[in-house]
Amino acid sequence: MFQALFLKNQQFRTIAVSRAFQAFGATLFTYAFLVYAAELPHAKLAVSVISVVLALPSMLQFFFGAIAGRVTQRIQWILTTRLIEIAGYVVIAVVFATTTPGWLPLLIILPFLVLSDVISNVAGLVLQPLIKHLVVDEHLEAANGYMMAINNILAMVGGVIGVSLLALVHHNFTIFALLNGGFFLLSWVNLFIGRRQLLVTDRQFSDLVKPADTHLRAMMVAGFAVVKQDAMMVYIISMAGLVNLLGNAAQGLLQLSVLANKQMWHGGYGTTLALIDAGIGVGIVAGSSLFNGYLHKIKLPSLVNVVLMMMVINALAVLFLPRFGLLIVINFLLGFAMGKLNPKYGALVTRIVPEEHLTTVAGLLGTFEMIGVPLGQVVFLGIANIFSTTIAWYGIVGLGVILIGYSVKMMRRTATIN
Repeated sequence: MFQALFLKNQQFRTIAVSRAFQAFGATLFTYAFLVYAAELPHAKLAVSVISVVLALPSMLQFFFGAIAGRVTQRIQWILTTRLIEIAGYVVIAVVFATTTPGWLPLLIILPFLVLSDVISNVAGLVLQPLIKHLVVDEHLEAANGYMMAINNILAMVGGVIGVSLLALVHHNFTIFALLNGGFFLLSWVNLFIGRRQLLVTDRQFSDLVKPADTHLRAMMVAGFAVVKQDAMMVYIISMAGLVNLLGNAAQGLLQLSVLANKQMWHGGYGTTLALIDAGIGVGIVAGSSLFNGYLHKIKLPSLVNVVLMMMVINALAVLFLPRFGLLIVINFLLGFAMGKLNPKYGALVTRIVPEEHLTTVAGLLGTFEMIGVPLGQVVFLGIANIFSTTIAWYGIVGLGVILIGYSVKMMRRTATIN
C-alpha cells in the first residue's frame, strides 16, 4: 500500500511532502511563540490569548469550503498563497527584529498567524477532491493515514527541534520566523518542481467534475442535504464537535498547568510542551500507520469513546499525579486512538460525498466539528484565569464524563450502522 501511494504515485507524493513541510514550519514557530508569550508580563493571560485567537479560524471551515469550491486552478492557487505565507513570516521576522518583547508585537503578529492558518485550512480543502481523484477508493483510508502520519512526524520533530534551537540561539525569535518562512519556501519549491503533472491532472479533473453552485446559500443547502443522508455522519459530526471542544480546551489548560508547575518541566517550558505533544504525535503516527490490531477493527463510535476516556484520564493525571512521564504515556495512548479514528472518519467523508460537493461538505463538516473550539477555549481558559486551573480541569473531567454518557446513548441509536 505504501508503495502504491508514495513510490508509484508521484503526484500524491508531491502533495503529501509539500503539506508536510508546511506543517513542520508552522509547528516550529508555534512553540517558539508560546515561549515568547511565557516570558511576557501576565504570561498566563498571554498564553491564553494565543490559544483562543489561533482557535478562531477553526469555526469558519464552511466558509473555507465555500472559498475552496470556487477555486478552479488548484495547484496555481496553492503556489500563490504559499508565497503569501512566506512573505507573512518575513514581516513577522521584521517585527521581532525592530521591537522589544511585549504585548504590542504579540498582538501585531497574531493576525499574520491567523492568516497563515486560514490559508492552510483552505489549501487542505482545495486539494481534497484532487487527492480523491488521484487515489483509488480502497487506498483512501491509507492515504489519509499516511498523510496524517507524515504531518505529525514532522510537526512532532519541529516542536522538539524548535525549542532546542531556540535555546541555542538565545531566544532569537527573528531567526525562528525566518526558519518558519524557509520551510514554507521548501513546501513551495517541492510543489513547484512537481507542478507540471499536477497541473495536467488538475485541468483533467476540472473538465470531468461539474463545479458546485458557488452561491454561498446554495452551497450550504447542498452541503446539509448530503450530510443528512447518512445517519453515521450525523452522529460522528456531533461527537467530533464535542470532542474537539473538550480536547482543545484541555490542550490550552495543559499549557497553563505546565507554565505554573515547574516540577512538570523537562528542560524548560517550551521543551516540556513539545515533548508532551510529541507523545501525542508519536501515538497518532503509530495509530494512523498501523492497519492491524484491535483498534483498527472496531467501529467509529467505539473509537470516539476510547478518545473521550483517554481525555478524562489525562485530566485526572494533571489534577492528581502531574508527572511528566505519565503524561507522555497517556498522551501517546490518546494519540494512538486519534490516529485510528481520524483516517476512518476522513475516508468515510471522502468516500460517500460526491466530488462536486466534497470541498463544500468538508468545509461544512469542519465548521460543525470545530465551532465549539473557541467557545471551549474561552470558557475553560477564562475559568483558569479568573479562578484557577484546578477548577477548570474539574470542569474538563465533568464534561468528559457527560460526553461519554451521551456517546453511549447515541451509539445505541446507530447500532445497526457499520
